[in-house]
Amino acid sequence: MCHKTSSKYLLLLIITVIFLAAHTGIVHAQQAGEVPSAEAVQSELQKAGVTLTPAEIQKGREMLEQRGDKPLTDAEIKQGKEMLDKRQKEAPPRADSAPDASADLDDPDDRDSLFHRTREEGKYQNISLRLRRFGHDFFRHTAVGAARTDVPVPLNYVIGAGDQINILLWGRLNAQHSLTVDRDGKITIPQIGPVYVAGMTYEQMSQHVIAKAEQITGTNIDITVGSTRSIPVFVLGDVRRPGAYTIGAMSSVTDALIMAGGPSAIGSMRRIEVRRGEKVITYFDLYDLFLKGDKSRDVTLRAGDVIFVPVTGPQAAIAGNVKRPAIYELRDKFDLGHLIDLAGGIIPSAYTQQMQVERIIKNEKQVVIDINDKTLSLVKDFVIQDADMVKIFPIVDKDDNAVYLSGNIKRPGKYAFKPGMRIGDLVQRTDDLLAATHFDYALIKRQTPPDKTIVLIPFNLGKLLLKNDESQNYELTPKDQIFIFNRNLFADPPIVTVEGEIRGSSTNVNQDPLLIDARNRATNQSIIGELRSIREELQKDERFYLYAAKIEEIEDEIAQEKRPTPGALRYLQAELEKAGRDGLTARLKRLEDRMKVSRQIDLEGNMKVKDAILKTGGLTAGASMEKGEIIREHAKNEYRTTYFDVARAMAEDPRHNLTLQDKDRIIIHSIWEQTPKVSVFAAGDVTNPGTYQFTENMTVRDLVFKAGNVLDSAYLGEAEITSVGVVDGRLGNLVHRNINLKKALAGDPIHNIKLSPNDRLLVKRIADYQTIRTITLSGQVSFPGKYPFRKGEKLSDIIERAGGFTPYAYLRGANFTRERVRQMQQKGLEEMTDRMERDLLSSRAEQMSVSISTEEIAAKKVELEQKRHFIDLLRQTRATGRMTVRLADAKALRDSEYDFELEDGDALYVPEKNNAVSVMGSVMTQGSHLYSDKYDYQDYIEMTGGYSYYADTRNVYILKVDGSARRVSGNYIGWSASRARWEMTAYGGEIRTIEPGDTIVVPEKAERIAWLREIKDITTIMMNLAVVAGVVVAAF
Repeated sequence: MCHKTSSKYLLLLIITVIFLAAHTGIVHAQQAGEVPSAEAVQSELQKAGVTLTPAEIQKGREMLEQRGDKPLTDAEIKQGKEMLDKRQKEAPPRADSAPDASADLDDPDDRDSLFHRTREEGKYQNISLRLRRFGHDFFRHTAVGAARTDVPVPLNYVIGAGDQINILLWGRLNAQHSLTVDRDGKITIPQIGPVYVAGMTYEQMSQHVIAKAEQITGTNIDITVGSTRSIPVFVLGDVRRPGAYTIGAMSSVTDALIMAGGPSAIGSMRRIEVRRGEKVITYFDLYDLFLKGDKSRDVTLRAGDVIFVPVTGPQAAIAGNVKRPAIYELRDKFDLGHLIDLAGGIIPSAYTQQMQVERIIKNEKQVVIDINDKTLSLVKDFVIQDADMVKIFPIVDKDDNAVYLSGNIKRPGKYAFKPGMRIGDLVQRTDDLLAATHFDYALIKRQTPPDKTIVLIPFNLGKLLLKNDESQNYELTPKDQIFIFNRNLFADPPIVTVEGEIRGSSTNVNQDPLLIDARNRATNQSIIGELRSIREELQKDERFYLYAAKIEEIEDEIAQEKRPTPGALRYLQAELEKAGRDGLTARLKRLEDRMKVSRQIDLEGNMKVKDAILKTGGLTAGASMEKGEIIREHAKNEYRTTYFDVARAMAEDPRHNLTLQDKDRIIIHSIWEQTPKVSVFAAGDVTNPGTYQFTENMTVRDLVFKAGNVLDSAYLGEAEITSVGVVDGRLGNLVHRNINLKKALAGDPIHNIKLSPNDRLLVKRIADYQTIRTITLSGQVSFPGKYPFRKGEKLSDIIERAGGFTPYAYLRGANFTRERVRQMQQKGLEEMTDRMERDLLSSRAEQMSVSISTEEIAAKKVELEQKRHFIDLLRQTRATGRMTVRLADAKALRDSEYDFELEDGDALYVPEKNNAVSVMGSVMTQGSHLYSDKYDYQDYIEMTGGYSYYADTRNVYILKVDGSARRVSGNYIGWSASRARWEMTAYGGEIRTIEPGDTIVVPEKAERIAWLREIKDITTIMMNLAVVAGVVVAAF
C-alpha cells in the first residue's frame, strides 16, 4: 500500500510540472523515465506564481470524491456544451473583465521610477539599503567645460591684466581698437594715450575711458569687454582632485568644484568656504543649488581665491518608501521631519505606523527605535543624530478586494471582488476555457480569518457550466484563488509516432518552426562534420576507397538539405564490421540514429493512419507505397507488428487505413531499401566534379557530359578509371585502368567503355598549365614593377629584364623576401615561443604552489604576469621571410653561386645608400649617427654616451644592412655560414665590420631579471629574432 501511494505521489509531481509547462509559459524537455523531485516541482510552482502544492491538489480531489461527485461522461459534456452554446447565442456578449497585460518594461529607468517603486510588491521590511550620498551623481555625470564666452560681462566684473577691451570710435574720428590690459594694468588708446583700468569694475572702467575720449571733439565711443583673462584658483580640502586650477575670470564656485571632481566621500556639501585673502567671503551650500536651484551664493571667483571643502558634518541615511532614498548631510535642522523633507517626502505605499531608526550609542552599541506616527505629527520632535539609519517600510496588505483566477483558462489574472460574487461570475461559459480543460475537478484555495488557516474547496466545473448546477457555484470571499486544471495534469495525453519517409522533421509537432529549422541546420552541420571525420579515416586505407566515396555522397545530400538514401549507412556498417573496424561501425550506428526522421503527434479522437501521415506533413517522393508497419504496445511491454498497404491506406481503404491507439508507432519505408541507389564519380579537371547517379549502359563520355565536360586544362591523352573488383567472391580489390580520353570523347568503343557501379573517373591536368609566377621589383631598379617569369628563370634574368640598377642603388642593403622562407621562419618562431612558454610558465606554477608567505605569492604573481607579457610579445612577432643576397650587375651575377632560381611571390627591394649607423639597446641615449669608415662599433657606442649600467658588453651584436647579423667577436648568424664567406663584395670591395645602414645592438644582462636566467642562450635567441623578424625585441 505504501508503495502504491508513493507511486501516485510521484505521478502527481510529474503531471503538475506538465500542467505548469503548458499553461504558465514554462517550457521543459520531457524525457521518458525522468521523475522530478518534490523540491523541483515546488520550485516550478513558485516560478509560475502558483501557491498550490501537489498535496493540496490531491487533497481537493479526494474531498470531491468523498462528496459523491462522479465524473461527467463525454456524452454529458457534449450535451451540456450544446445547451450552453444555444443559451449564449441569445444573450448579449459580455465585456472582458480581465485587465490588459501591461507592456514590457525594457528600460531600467522605467522599472526604478517613483511610480513603479510605489506599486512594487514585496515582503515587509524588505527595502534596499544600497544608498549613495545625496548630490553624488551631480559631479559624477557633469562634464568639465571650457571657459565661458557666451554670456554677457556683468557691470561689476573687475578688470585685470589679460582682459581684452574693444573700443569703437565714430563721428569726427572713425576707428576700432582691440586692446589688452598689460601687466601694469593699463591700456594704450591711440590719440588718447595710456589709461589705467586694472581693479576697476566694468562700469567704472567704461565711465573712465569715456571721460578720456571727450578730449576728441565730435567723437562718440562704445566700449565692450572681449575675451576675459584666465585666473589661478585653489581647490583644497576634501575634494577628489585637490590642487591649483586655471579657470576663466567669470567662473564660479561650482565651475571650480566640477574641475576638481566635487567633494570626496568625506567632504562636506553644505559648508563650502570661499576665501579671499585672509577672509572667508561666503559659505556655499550645494543643497541650495540641488533642491532649490538657488545660486545666490555661487559667487564669481577672482585670482588667488581658495575654495576649501571641510570634512562633512553629521550625516543620516533614509531608506525605503521615500521619494529620494539617500544619505544626507545635516545642517541647522536635525529633526526627522526635516530629513523626510530632504528626501522629498514619503510615497503612498509608506507604512508610517512603524518607522524604524537604527542608532549607534556612544560608540558602544547599536539600538533600534520604532516610531508610530500615522499622521506624521511627531516627526518634527524626533531628533536625528549622526550616523542614524531611518527605514520607511511598505504597507503589507495588497489588493484586499481581489480574487485570483489561474490555470487552464483564456483570461487568468486578478479580478475586483464584489459582495455576492460567485464562481460563475468569473467563468461564465466554456468559451472562457482553453482546450483539454478538466471539467470534473477545479479548486478554490481560501484563507479564513483570524488565523488565516488554508481551506480547500473543490467543485465540479462541468456540472456548473454544462448542467447549470448551482450547488457548484460557490460564493467567493476576498483573496480567494480559483484554479482551473488541464485534464492532462491527471493523465498523460495519448500520442502517436510516425517515422521514416515523411516530410516532418521534428520530434514534437507543437514546437516553433523557426526553432526546429535552426536546430535541424545545426544538427546537419554536426552530422556532416562527423561523416567527414569518418571519411578521412577510411581514405587512409585504399581498401576502403569505395566506402569513403559513399560517405562523401551522403555528405553532399545532407549539405543540399536532401534526405540521405535510407539504408546507406546500414550497408556501410555491415561491410566495416566484416573488415574488423568496430570503432567506425559504432560511430556510423550512432549517426544513423541521429539521422532518423521521426515525429510525435497527439492522438485525437478516432484518428487513422492517413490522418497521422497527413498531420506529419505527408509522404516523401521516396516513400514505398507497398508495405508499412504499425508497432503496437500490448500488456506487459509486449509489442506486435501490423502490416498495411500504404497506397490503400492513403486511399482510405478501411482494411488498411487502420484506427490508431495510444503509443502506436507507424513506420513508412523507402523505395531505396529494396533497390539500393548506386553511383559513379567524376574527379579532376571537369567542370562539376562530384557524384552522379549510375544508369544502365552508362559510358565514359556520358559521365563527362553529366560533369559539365572537361576543362581547357584537362590532359586528353590519358584518363584513369578506378573500379572495385572482387577476388574469389570474398575480397574487394581496387583495379586501375588508363584510357585515351580524347578517343573516348570521340566515341571510340575501345576507350569509351561502359562503366560499372561505383566506378571513378579521374581526368588529369596538363602539367604546369597556365601557372603564372611573378616577382616584384621595387626601389632603385631602372624599371620597377611586377614581372612574370617562367619556371627556371634566375635572379640575373629578372634584373636584366628590369634594365639593371640605377646609379643610386645601394646593393649591400638589398632586401629580398620569399614566402616559403617566411613560412619556415614563422613556424620556427612559433615552435620556439611554445617551448619557452611551457618552460617558463610550468616551472613558475610549480613554484607558486609551494610558496608560503603572502608576499612571496604576490611576487610570484607579478613575475608570472611579466612572463606572460614577454610570451605575448613574442607571439606578436611576425617573420619577414628575408634572405641575405649578394647583388651585382646582371653580367657579374650570372652563373655565380648567388644567382638562384626564382619562386612565385618573391620580392626584391633595392634602397638608396643610407649614410647612418643606428645604436639601440642598453646605451645612455639610443639614436643614429653619420657613418665614417674611421669609426668602429665602440666609437658609435661612445657617441651615445656609453654603456648603461646593465649593458651586456660581451654580447654586443650588429644587424647588418644585408639582413644578416654578427657578434662583434664572433661569426655571422643567418645565411652566412662563416666570416670567410663574406670577405669580398661583388664589386671587389672589402666587407667592413660597420657599414652604412648597420644597427649596433647592446643587449641587457639577463641576470638583471631572475626568471630570464631560466632561458638558455637568451641573447642568441634575441639575435635570431632580430634577423628573422627584422625588429629588435626589447624584452628586458
